[in-house]
Amino acid sequence: MSKALNQSALCRVITSLILALGFFSATTLAQNAHSYDSVEVGALDADVWNGIVFVPSAFKQQVPFGIRIGSQVSDDYTVGKDIFHAVREVGANAPDGSYARMGWMHFDRNTHITLEWSRIDETTVVGRITAPPKIRLVIEGYFPAFFDMHGRSVSWDFDHYEQGFYSVDDSHQSFLGERYFDGVFDQTARMLVTVDRPTIGSGTFPGVAEISKSMDATEHIVSSNAPSPAVGAAALEFNPQDGTAHFVANLGWEKDALAQQAKDLLTPGKIDAILAEKAKAYTEKRPSVKGLFEGAPEAIGNSMFWNTVYAASLNSSFPSISREWASGWGGWGVGEWDCFFGALLTSLEENTQTAAEIKAILSAQTENGLVPNMTAAAGITPGRSQPPVGSYITWKVYQRTQDRALLEWAYPRLKKWHEWWLRDRGDGQSWRDGNHDGLLEWGSDRGSAPGPGGRGYLMASRWETGIDDNPMYDEVKYNPKTYTMDLDDVGLNSLYVLDGECLAKLATILGKEDDAKAFSEDAERQKKLMREKLWNEQDGIFENRFWSGEFSKHLSPTNFYPLLAGVPTQAQAKRMIDEHLLNPKEFWGTYILPSISRNDPAFPDQFYVRGTIWGPLNYLVYQGINRYGFDDVALQFAQKSYDLYMADWRGPQHDDEQYGANGGNGGGDPHYTWGALLPEIALDQYIDVNPWEGLRFGVLKPPAGGEFRGVRWNGHSYDVTVGPDKTALVRDGKVCLEANAAIVVREYEVESSRLTFKLKSEKAVQLLAREFQSGVFNLKIDGKATGTVAVRDGSGKINLPAGEHAVELSK
Repeated sequence: MSKALNQSALCRVITSLILALGFFSATTLAQNAHSYDSVEVGALDADVWNGIVFVPSAFKQQVPFGIRIGSQVSDDYTVGKDIFHAVREVGANAPDGSYARMGWMHFDRNTHITLEWSRIDETTVVGRITAPPKIRLVIEGYFPAFFDMHGRSVSWDFDHYEQGFYSVDDSHQSFLGERYFDGVFDQTARMLVTVDRPTIGSGTFPGVAEISKSMDATEHIVSSNAPSPAVGAAALEFNPQDGTAHFVANLGWEKDALAQQAKDLLTPGKIDAILAEKAKAYTEKRPSVKGLFEGAPEAIGNSMFWNTVYAASLNSSFPSISREWASGWGGWGVGEWDCFFGALLTSLEENTQTAAEIKAILSAQTENGLVPNMTAAAGITPGRSQPPVGSYITWKVYQRTQDRALLEWAYPRLKKWHEWWLRDRGDGQSWRDGNHDGLLEWGSDRGSAPGPGGRGYLMASRWETGIDDNPMYDEVKYNPKTYTMDLDDVGLNSLYVLDGECLAKLATILGKEDDAKAFSEDAERQKKLMREKLWNEQDGIFENRFWSGEFSKHLSPTNFYPLLAGVPTQAQAKRMIDEHLLNPKEFWGTYILPSISRNDPAFPDQFYVRGTIWGPLNYLVYQGINRYGFDDVALQFAQKSYDLYMADWRGPQHDDEQYGANGGNGGGDPHYTWGALLPEIALDQYIDVNPWEGLRFGVLKPPAGGEFRGVRWNGHSYDVTVGPDKTALVRDGKVCLEANAAIVVREYEVESSRLTFKLKSEKAVQLLAREFQSGVFNLKIDGKATGTVAVRDGSGKINLPAGEHAVELSK
């Protein structure tokens, strides 16, 4: 009887488990049916700095929602594109959306509004708006307009709003957005926006027409007291009262659940605590500098990630050239070298957007191999490319992110692009060697496919240079048969050499040894040609050369690019630096580097690339200075670049497209991504990894002490401390090398029982090598055995005289 009862009980337990599992499975399936495949969240609309966009994906469709903040004093209303030139605080913007902060002035420069927000889970954002009591605030909900590669809206057609509706809750403290899916009849995506302040009706707008105007549409906008449901958009207007207002924007499927979540989050003090915690966490985990070049990493990250927008046609988010550029090109737009430089800058903190940038520009590659000058939602430039910095930047990005999948994806495209420059276009003529002398010229192809600005004429060729109206090209002619300028260009040929060198290194990483050998040999041939044909011994510098054989006497920063490519001899490099770079009549001064020499007749123009200072030119020249070991000059160069940038960053928070070479004033687009290359130069003084010397760190003559924490290289996190009497390298929290002097270390390599590096110091220095725990190691200095070093308790002493030395410590 007992056995039968036990069997019966067991059966009941099994039955219960089966039923429970069935219920669990059904529940899980139901939950899965009510989840989103992915949700992009951020200030992803180019027109809206002070807003948040949700891009949820479900059922293989995307249904974007957006909110944006408007501010009003009297009859002046600031919203949307008005924010472009009203922004005064470009604060933190964590790439994962965990914390963001920005601020703007409302006409009256004494009226500052601050927006902070945090993504606390996949579908929920909480925020705080801080403003003076005299300000009236409006949170507007809308459906963002994203565009495909043909300039067509993929999310909002102003003539058809059946995609969804907005409605305002009876409490007038929340509004609900609803969007539908093609072929899905029982699911509606919903976004609820709730504020903790009572709304004040439609006082912001005299009528519906004014609301329509503010939302950049014509007939689908309604205010907070309009009848429900509304279409296209909604708005909640309120006063901040004590100076702050809080809001919740949450995405889901059921309104009641969203409303309850919002109510819980709007408990007094809760959002403030969340924002404080998120701000602290982001500050602690991102790279930072204290002391020398303080604030440089934060300036780079803030500038870059506040330019992140959503590219619907690529289904990814990454920094555009700038928000204003993106707005004019259908929602996103990248230039070729702008985009690669952007990837370098974002790689300081982040991997996903970095990879997306490189993929964005390389995905636009044409059938013949050209990587276009520009790609955007509105189209590409099929007839012209731009400076070939892709392989160099991709190599550097790989050193930071170790993203092998990206490398494998990018390599064949970079290879095809490199080969395009000299490839026969089909009629015996190469694409960019018009006079068949083996050297390259800039150009613009003729053809039937349209491109922005046109194609197949001189100005289009100048656009390919990336320095469009530079006076170097004032006297050149466009050859309609070769599609090129009649000028062998120093800058282009130097970058082509660098591209080949870096492609060889990428090929080696991927195990493509035949490719590596071919690219290395090709780069050496090109270097030899440049030395033979473009070096002007009389002037002591590489110069552009017309097909007639005459050297061009215009000098710009691109004349120093051979340093970056390793073309000059050491003696030639010294002449270039001493006679030209450091010559105050040409390039040196308080503000460097002018885009044309100071003694050029066009220098006084100080317009666009006619004498002004540009971040990418400085960055490439700086890298060349480092390649040839001019450390004293490199530090001065970095300091001047940093000072130039930070003067405008610390004030109006501008990351300028260009800077005046006379007074250092910012010009062009005030929030243009590549301006941040100037503080990047300063960071490279602390530590860098480059293709010709591997890991390099230290500052030779630091004017003050400093510490750079949390920079990633080769799968490790590094901290570097510098000062007049100290240099230290820390890897993954462990001290690797210490010195009692200011030093520069190059080619730093460590193996299981071997450490090698090259060191430069202006005085005798004692090193503490901390790479090994214990043992006796053989020491070689400058290739000569000099005894042994006993390593005890993880430290071994090495004494070196002043000067440059190669050091090897091995068993």
